[in-house]
Amino acid sequence: MRYRKSIEVPVTIDEAFAYVADFGNAAEWDPGLLESRRLDDGPLQVGSAFHILADVNGKPQAFRYAIEELSAPRCVVVFGRGPRATSRDEVTFEPGDAGRTRITYDVDLRLRGPLRIAEPFMGGFLRALGDKALAGLQQQLDARAAG
Repeated sequence: MRYRKSIEVPVTIDEAFAYVADFGNAAEWDPGLLESRRLDDGPLQVGSAFHILADVNGKPQAFRYAIEELSAPRCVVVFGRGPRATSRDEVTFEPGDAGRTRITYDVDLRLRGPLRIAEPFMGGFLRALGDKALAGLQQQLDARAAG
């Protein structure tokens, strides 16, 4: 299942990238997450790992995410694996006018095991989750810009 959408935020590309690429911040902006934390220290790099606890229809689902690609400040790709699904999230950043940034979020979510049969029917569910997450990201970055 794929979800792809863009937003424009009132912060610089460097600020947007630094905040979003650190998936330890994800629970601050994604209302579908109960918890997000980084599992290692030091600068973000390929291999940096995160624990994500998602709320899936009222049931907590743990995922381990790791950065697969990192090209600051243009792109971060993370791959997450949980007991029932995997997710590859690619986030790209483009500078806009007047210090604004265009963020494009592209998610490829795959159910695992017998649940795969339900994938064709889950598009609306993924769109709703993605739209809520991007609205939360927009709100967080708008607030950061406002000080």
